[in-house]
Amino acid sequence: MLKHTYVSAERFILSREFFGMKLGLENITRFLETIGSPQNNYHTIHLAGTNGKGSTAAMLAGILRAQGYKAGLFTSPHLVSLRERIRVNGRCVPKPSVTAFVNRFRPELSRRKLSFFEVITAMGLYFFDRAGVDIAVVETGLGGRLDATNVLKPVVTITTDISRDHVEILGSGLRKIAREKAGIIKPGVPHITGILPEPAMAVISDRCHHFGSPCHQLHPGEFVVDLSRNTLDFSSNGWSISRLRPALYGGHQLRNAALAIKVASFLPRAGLKVSRSAVRRGLAQADWPGRFQVIKRRGKPSVVFDVCHNVGGVTAFVDAFKNRFPDCRAHLITGFVKRKEHQKMFDLLGTIADRFHLVPLATRRSVDLGEMCNNIDWRGVPITRYGSLRTAYRRVLKSCQDDDIIAVVGSHFLVGEFFDKLGLG
Repeated sequence: MLKHTYVSAERFILSREFFGMKLGLENITRFLETIGSPQNNYHTIHLAGTNGKGSTAAMLAGILRAQGYKAGLFTSPHLVSLRERIRVNGRCVPKPSVTAFVNRFRPELSRRKLSFFEVITAMGLYFFDRAGVDIAVVETGLGGRLDATNVLKPVVTITTDISRDHVEILGSGLRKIAREKAGIIKPGVPHITGILPEPAMAVISDRCHHFGSPCHQLHPGEFVVDLSRNTLDFSSNGWSISRLRPALYGGHQLRNAALAIKVASFLPRAGLKVSRSAVRRGLAQADWPGRFQVIKRRGKPSVVFDVCHNVGGVTAFVDAFKNRFPDCRAHLITGFVKRKEHQKMFDLLGTIADRFHLVPLATRRSVDLGEMCNNIDWRGVPITRYGSLRTAYRRVLKSCQDDDIIAVVGSHFLVGEFFDKLGLG
């Protein structure tokens, strides 16, 4: 059989997108059984949620790493390379490991017609075992109940946030979306949630009660934030920590940090020691590119990147922008996929926009710019349409002064293309 190079192995994995999205567990469960169920050989933490799960996962992995554990982190989607989705102690899965996985298991992967996400999930769970991790923090891809990651035996499960997104798959009501997310809850395993809307929290609570799973919700009274300093005080579950300064910026990230701390405070019950000093160091060192990431260069405008791809994400971005850059407006380079609440998102972004610069995404899922230009009420904010991200950025940069702000916001495809092709980030 032909042996793969990394390039051809990556091409094989990406080609699995041909099989589309598969919601269901039988296929990946059977495959994992054939390779020894590697996901059962280390501790896991499983997260679901509409927004905030990637950031919360990155903070938790940072805390665990600061404690001295060898910590795996599985997230999606990626920005530039699929290797970003699988990390151990902050390092992406090595190219030789990707190549070895495909060379060893391609016949079985092909026979079972595993989808792209099933393949990348299986590879991550397998690599964590081979790397000898103590614990892996695993983020769902979509939903929870039928997500390919829902094959774990976690020590704790988490729901970060529930709002409207992917409604064509998960449903439009919060209760329906919550039922899908609640599918990761396991009998007897503690479940910890962020601050959820009441209808969603009711669904989560009912599911936990049914399975005898202790349910703990983060409450506003358990933490105090100082937005001007981006600091956090936390007091709950016998823990009290003051003046924490997470590396990730914004009020939404301070809430995510509070949730990560609450989860950490429960880990000793599962036999996983976590100190308060590890919490402080882990939050301060957490790295999560493309989440209100500000790049400053001498003699050039500041550039802000954020993958705010739904209404909740855009709300968090706008709030963070107004706090970081009070009374300022930005040149907004935007790109979105189809089937989003575009009008609501542009209404929010319009409160900080000097001008919208609209670009297509390098994916068939990109919104049609012509249709969007005709259908959106821009509320008086000027718009310019471009044929490519590169052209948009060059022209915007040329027109800006040193003290101007450029914001590149929207889909992961947009921010990823910028990092890959234009060199920042």
